[in-house]
Amino acid sequence: MARILYWHLTPQEVLAKPYPVDKLLHWEIRCILSAESYSSLYWFKAGVPYDKEPILGLAFYANGVSKGLEDEMIEFIHARVGGRLMRRGERTFFAYARAGIDNEYIARLALSMEAKFNARCEIWLEFDLLNDDEVKSLYTAKAVPIA
Repeated sequence: MARILYWHLTPQEVLAKPYPVDKLLHWEIRCILSAESYSSLYWFKAGVPYDKEPILGLAFYANGVSKGLEDEMIEFIHARVGGRLMRRGERTFFAYARAGIDNEYIARLALSMEAKFNARCEIWLEFDLLNDDEVKSLYTAKAVPIA
C-alpha cells in the first residue's frame, strides 16, 4: 500500500480520470494568476488546521494578490461552497462548506476559477493506502511517493 502525492495536474487530467475517493487525504487547487501571484484552496480529510483544532471545510490563502482580487476570489468560492467564513492570519476558512472530493467536483471548481479569474489552475491530490493497480492507473508521470 502506498502513500502518493500527484501534483501539477491540470483540471482536464483530473476530470478525465476517476479515483478512489475513500483514499483521498488532501486536495489543493492552485490558481496561478501571474509569475508573482497565486492563490490556494485546499481540503484535508481530517479537517483543515485552525488554531489547535481542525475544522471541517476548506481553507484559502493568496500570495501576491491585491486585496480587492482576494476578496473577489473569496466571494466567488463562498458562493459555490457555502460555509461560515472565518479568518486566521492570512488564511480564510470556509467552515462546514460543501466540499466535494471526487474528480469531477475538484476539476470543475478549478475550471470555473480559471475562467472567472483568467488564470491557470493546477491540482494536487494526496492519497493513502493505494494498491499497486491504483497507483498505476492514476497519474503516474506526476506521482511523488511519500515515505
